[in-house]
Order: sequence, then structure tokens, then C-alpha cells
Amino acid sequence: MHRNTIIRNLIILLLFFGYGCTTYPIPPLDSDENNGGRLELTTKTVEPKKVSGGRFPPVRIDPDIKLNEPTTPYIVPNGPLRGKMEPLNTSSKLDKMGDINQAVTFEEYDEIGDSPQTSGRFPEPSVAANGNTVMMSGNWFISLSLDGGQSFNSVNPTTIFPQDYGGFCCDQVLHYVPEYDLFVWLLQYQTNGAGTNAIRIAVQNTQQVRSSNGTAWTYWDFTNTTFASSGALDYNDMSVGNSFLYWTSSIIGGDRHVVRVPLSQLAAGSTVNFQFTGTTDAFWSHVTQNSNNGVYWAGHEDNSTMKVYSMMDGDGFYSWRDVAVNSWPNNTMTSTTADGSDWLADGSWKTYVRAAAVSGNKLYFAWNAGTNSNFPEPHIQIVEINRNNFRLTNQMQVWNPGFAFAYPYFDINDKEEIGMITAFGGGPYNASSGVGVWGDFVIYYPRLSTRSTTRYGHYHTVRTTGRDRLDWAASGYTYGSGGSIIPYYVRFRH
Repeated sequence: MHRNTIIRNLIILLLFFGYGCTTYPIPPLDSDENNGGRLELTTKTVEPKKVSGGRFPPVRIDPDIKLNEPTTPYIVPNGPLRGKMEPLNTSSKLDKMGDINQAVTFEEYDEIGDSPQTSGRFPEPSVAANGNTVMMSGNWFISLSLDGGQSFNSVNPTTIFPQDYGGFCCDQVLHYVPEYDLFVWLLQYQTNGAGTNAIRIAVQNTQQVRSSNGTAWTYWDFTNTTFASSGALDYNDMSVGNSFLYWTSSIIGGDRHVVRVPLSQLAAGSTVNFQFTGTTDAFWSHVTQNSNNGVYWAGHEDNSTMKVYSMMDGDGFYSWRDVAVNSWPNNTMTSTTADGSDWLADGSWKTYVRAAAVSGNKLYFAWNAGTNSNFPEPHIQIVEINRNNFRLTNQMQVWNPGFAFAYPYFDINDKEEIGMITAFGGGPYNASSGVGVWGDFVIYYPRLSTRSTTRYGHYHTVRTTGRDRLDWAASGYTYGSGGSIIPYYVRFRH
């Protein structure tokens, strides 16, 4: 072999192995340090339990429970200026659902009229659907439809499961796994006197969900002491891939733990061997939908740099790297509605990554952003990142000069279209919500709220439906007269 070839090969080997550093390539941030790394996952086990019949006595739940609200807000710092902090696409308008000339077809719409809502209880709804079987949750209820969402019956979750730890609380999340025909239900439980709270993961197939009226489940409890010495698990999200269920919760004021659970073990109702990350600096962020062979999540290092995490199915570790994005306005968000309320007061500093999804080699993340001379109202920033080299490929916004958009959530269908649900308010509008498909620049609402409060709620969801991954099912809500809150279900197609 030629001497120059030998030297070149030695240099390549040294660069690849990095003198003992990480052995996977991490692209640079322009001329900035990438700050990438990886850590091993922790593995533990948890045993299953079963319930059926909904025979537990109902328990009244305090609607004002706050488990994990930080005492000091986390304000994203300013980073190096990149871009011009101006709109990069046309503004989005509003339209009422139902016009036959709309680009989106609405297959079903129903309001959850029997949900236990009062003026103090915002739903933060989640949804999962498989054909005619639809489940929808709010902070305090679960509703089941057996006719494709034409009608719902609500059930008190405290009658379905035992009141372990400090009792059932809130922040439920739903998903459906078509490959295993599993409805997955995540429930949060309060902290008891010993400082223990838990996330409960319950599963059941479609036929048994229907025959038991949503009361028969196999479940596993994941306690906060598994992940940290103190602090409550709170503010949850969940997604599914080819092999794993992924769920995430915050603990100790906002740092995220991400957990993966083998779907085959959930389907078998057996002992679960789960793996999880340490704390990740991704404040209250959600995990990617449509994840397939791994999951991603992200946080803000500053307003021009994201830290993107990944946990791939074949790896025993999770990793991260910094990604440069265009700068965005991160001043305190405020928006005054038609009735004079600042509907973003509770979320004025909460710029964490609320929407996350994967499509092929593209990662999408979205979050609430503030105002400047180019964005007169708070808006939503969206980034598209190449997951092969972790570089920004596109940046977009959901915005309008006359009112605010906030609280996005995404899922991607089999045509690689991004379905979304988002809230809007300010100017002539009270705080309301609607759905749409990215690229149409229209958000469709079922009805407009007649009032607002200073706390909208932290999330709502949109999912592709069952085995037909062309439709989306979404769960939102509006504020009505007399202190009412109206959760709704909608199924739509582009």
C-alpha cells in the first residue's frame, strides 16, 4: 500500500473515533461548537395489573391541582442573530368548518356534552381512534364513542382504576397502535405523603374496549422515584413507533425524561422491560409523532439554537446536538381578546416545543413565539430539520397581523401532509381552537368562544386515525356562556 494512502487512512480513523470521543458524526453549527453528546439508557422492569368493570367508588378531584409548575419561569435567552425575524410565508386566516368549497373535508364533528367541565377546569384534551371506536380524554374525564364520533359517553376515571399514590389527577394522553390493535391510555396520579406519584400506562384491544365500555385494562405504574430522588412527574406526552411506545414527563420543574416501552410486551400484558433517559434540557417539550424507528424531542438553547435529542430503536443510548435556526422573537407573549382578557397570560413565557413530528428524513418542531415589528401578535414558529445531518432546511410561521396563534400540535398522514390543531385569539376573537393542514394557510374552527380566561390550557392533540392514516382525529375545546367549556371531537381529511 502506498505510504500516502496509509497516512490518509490513519487520519480518517483518528477523526472517526475522535480520540475516545463519541463515535457518530455530529455536523457543526456553522463555525460554532456543536455541543453534541450521548448517554446510556437505564433499563428497569415493571409488572402488570388488571382492572375491569369500573367498580371503584367515584372520587371528587380538585380542579386547581398544580403539581409541577416552576416557581421561576424559564426564559429562553437571546442567541446570535440569524435571519431577519420576519414572516417567511403568507399569513394564516380563519374559516368556519363546513363550507363545501374548503380544501379540508370534515368527516365527523361532535361536542362532548356530558363531560364534567366547569369554568375552573380546562380540558387539555387528547384523542385516539380506530374506525368506529374513538376515545377522548380531558384532564378529569374519559369519553368513549362506539359510532365513529357521532356520540360520546363520558366516564369518571376514578371508577375504573384504584386511587393509588395521591389519587388520579390530570394530564391524560391517548394513542392507538394499529400494528398491535392497542388503545394506549396514559394517566397521571398525584403525590402521596411519601412523595411518590406515578404515570399509569393502560392498554386494551379495540374489541375489549367496546365490550367493556372502556373499563377493562391491563396497566403498569411508573413512579417518579424511578427517575429522580424527588419531584413529581407531570405534563405528559406520548407517541408510538414500529417497536416502542414512547412517553415523556417533566420532573423537578421542567427537565424531560423520555421512556420507551416495547409494544410487544404491552400487547402481551406481560412484565415490561423499559428504558429511559436521564434529565434532558428540553423544557416541557413533546416527542415526535409518526416516529417509526426512533423518537426525537427538542429544547431551546437560545432563540437561535435548538438542542435536538434522539433515541433510536436499535441503540442503547440517547444523543443530542445543537442545531442553528433563524432567530425568533422571544419577548413576553401577551394577546388581548374580544372580552378584554389576556388569553396568553399563563403561557406568556412558555416557548417550549409543543408540536413535533417526523416525515421521512424531515423533522418538524413548532413552538409559541413573541412579537416584533414584523409579527404584531404572538405566533407559531416551525422548523424543518434534516435528520440525516441535523441542519435546518426550512423555517415557517403560523401568524396573522390581527390576532395571535399559539399551542400547536402536529401529526403526519401517509401522504406526508402535516395535520395540525392550534389555538387562536386576540383582536376580534376570544380564545378558540381549530384545525388545518400545513400549506393551506387556513385554520378551520367549529365555533368561536364567547369568552376567554387568562389560562387557556397547555395542549390539545391531533392524531392520524387507526389503519386509515389519511384522516386526522383532533380534540379541542371552546369557551361558552355561563362558565361552560365545550370539548369537541373532529375528524378531517385533506
